[in-house]
Amino acid sequence: MPRSPLTEQVALLLSRGRDRQALELATSDLTKEIRDAELCKLAGICAARLGEAIRAERLWRQAIALDPGDAQLHFNLGLLQANLDRQDEAEQCYLRAIALDPGNAEAYNNLGLLLSRQGREEAAEGCYRRAIALAPGNARAYVNLGALLAPGKRQDEAEGCYRQAIALDPADGPTHSNLGALLASQRRDEEALQCYYAAIALLPEDAGAFSNLGILLVRLGRPGEAIQCYRRAIGLDQKNAKAYTNLGLLLEAEKQEDEALRCQRTALALDPQSAEIHVNLANLLAQHRQWDEAQQCYRRAIKLKPDAAVLHSNFGVMLANRKQDAAAEQRFRQALALDPDYQLAHLNLGFLLLRQGRFAEGWVHHEARCDPRLPDNGIPFPEVSFPQWQGQEVAGKSLLVYLEQGFGDAVQFCRYVPLLKERGVAHITLVCRRPLKTLMETLSGVDAVLAAEESQGAIAAHDYWTFSLSLPLHCQTRLDSIPVRIPYLRAPSERLAQWSQRLPHDEFTVGLVWQGNAAHHNDPHRSLPALSILAPLWTIPGVRFISLQKGGEADGGVGDFPERLPLLRPGPEIDDFSDTAAIVEHLDLVISVDSAVAHLAGALAKACWVLLPAYRTDWRWLQERDDSPWYPEVMRLFRQQDGQDWATVIADVRNALAELVQGHRPSTGKAGRRDMGSIAPD
Repeated sequence: MPRSPLTEQVALLLSRGRDRQALELATSDLTKEIRDAELCKLAGICAARLGEAIRAERLWRQAIALDPGDAQLHFNLGLLQANLDRQDEAEQCYLRAIALDPGNAEAYNNLGLLLSRQGREEAAEGCYRRAIALAPGNARAYVNLGALLAPGKRQDEAEGCYRQAIALDPADGPTHSNLGALLASQRRDEEALQCYYAAIALLPEDAGAFSNLGILLVRLGRPGEAIQCYRRAIGLDQKNAKAYTNLGLLLEAEKQEDEALRCQRTALALDPQSAEIHVNLANLLAQHRQWDEAQQCYRRAIKLKPDAAVLHSNFGVMLANRKQDAAAEQRFRQALALDPDYQLAHLNLGFLLLRQGRFAEGWVHHEARCDPRLPDNGIPFPEVSFPQWQGQEVAGKSLLVYLEQGFGDAVQFCRYVPLLKERGVAHITLVCRRPLKTLMETLSGVDAVLAAEESQGAIAAHDYWTFSLSLPLHCQTRLDSIPVRIPYLRAPSERLAQWSQRLPHDEFTVGLVWQGNAAHHNDPHRSLPALSILAPLWTIPGVRFISLQKGGEADGGVGDFPERLPLLRPGPEIDDFSDTAAIVEHLDLVISVDSAVAHLAGALAKACWVLLPAYRTDWRWLQERDDSPWYPEVMRLFRQQDGQDWATVIADVRNALAELVQGHRPSTGKAGRRDMGSIAPD
């Protein structure tokens, strides 16, 4: 049927983008009932473009009443209903459009989107595949099918869909971004980078692409670039809550905590219903020990997502740091009830139980530390063909022991090698980091020592391998059965002789370690802020202090201290732990923060006083004790109390040291002597 002159004129105005004029013309004579279905249809399009949804719906329904067989009218009305979130009505409109026009690919595609949002994935997939069959050149149907398949186990198919969509429409930036996200989830990072860069080049105003690129750059260890991406995403979209919270997390890691806090608060203001943002803010507040507000955020996050194990676990960490152990344990166990495979909750519970001395269960949960499912656990599994030891009989077998984690962990847990040898292990090979190699060669029971940096391809076949911190579990260590025969390490004789010529012998000598590894997660609390904190010790006459700081830590805040300070600084001459061991052997006492040197002194049976922070005290020092069952009779613990500064702790150390020095009787031959500088009574 030919169009009326009025309809032709409305269509012309519509084609020229003059939507308001077209609508006014189409509906100019409101006193007459419009009987032209085509005119109603065009008027509805004008109203929809102008954002007048209710008016558009009325006009299209009037058109359908006049021409119920027009499939496009039903499709248009379905699209409008979907935008109004009237899903049932939209579905019926799309189905009617398809019934009237079985070749309508767009109707199938849109129906698929609707079904996908409802979780009806199988039906949605069928719609997308039908749309593709009807219109193989429809890139959007491929994109939608790819998005449906990507979250599951059909990522190869999803990748194929995205690549086909890009082949059909290479200028579609969001699809490049979608493909990048898929590749990033598969750790195909370089390919993902190229996709994100392509997306940004095509659509430089796409905040989502910048945000996704930032996430990937963080994983690739490029935080500076990631920060710029997040800032760009926020610049493009001031309401991008995810970009704010991710930027906040990154700034927190970069120690820019004030801005991090502002970012998290902004993110929460933008999306107050996000449990993730609540917990991100809570974690940051807890780090600053703003306990009350942090607790409110944790509780709000859990209320929003009560079944999220990670939220209960994070809340448990804060409670554990506040030493509310019973409440913390309840949270960790709740997390595991919700997700028995949540490895971080296992590890957090393990730390809590171990610090309480509940070793039987604690060691089991502590195994989560090296689980591959734990993000960034930093403990790579060895590339060997023989099995991991799980505690079975090893008499007559060969065993490869990997000393894992930090230097202090390696020194503390290598003590199990002699015990394993006594149990009949025929051959034990130890793999450690290079600075420990010479020292570990003095360990009783070890048959071979390899430096991890040099061990690739050099490891012969063994019956089993194990991580060193798994040995307490397999040896069924309890608080009263810790292997405590010390010393179990010693300094090589040639190193002892070398250092004997460089160290004083006529004074009471004290080794000092006041700073640990700056990369340690709790270093701001466990290290002393400056050497000057120890100044009260200089007032004790007859004491010579030896810095045991090494490498980049050798200065350790000495630079601005008076030259008259009675401190020898051999740090630049210390090559490895054998040198440190030789120095320690010549000393009367070691005073150290929680560091590898403290464990080394204990392993050498040298008197050692350890300065422990009140906040996040490491599990191995247990609770409240002033001694260590790992190093009996030679180690004394000086604990900072909650709310206490280091000055109070150092005052106690100063008094104890003065008492010890006063009771000291000079003698010769300090090296190897176990009775010098023993623990003074309280």
